[in-house]
Amino acid sequence: MDKDKVYLEEIKEFCQKVIGFTSEVTYDQFVSDEKLQFAIVKLVENIGEASKRLSDQGRSNYPDVDWKKAMAMRDRLVHDYMDVDLAIVYDVATNEVPKLLQNLIK
Repeated sequence: MDKDKVYLEEIKEFCQKVIGFTSEVTYDQFVSDEKLQFAIVKLVENIGEASKRLSDQGRSNYPDVDWKKAMAMRDRLVHDYMDVDLAIVYDVATNEVPKLLQNLIK
């Protein structure tokens, strides 16, 4: 099976979960829900990890996606976990992830 296809399907699934978990959730609700924070951080990490595992050709098939940003976010969450900015995580979850999904299903 084509590994790129598997990773792309995983990314779409992770995006759908982020969107489902954060739809109709305000920033204040997000900040007060530690379980939701951990779930979203992990899903965003997974999006970045799967993005890293895509081949260059696989990424080039989606030129509207900022793959470097997705991978950098993963690295930031994993390596700087003590300094995670919840405002950035919420913005990524509610704005960037839906755009990513939209670009993958075009």
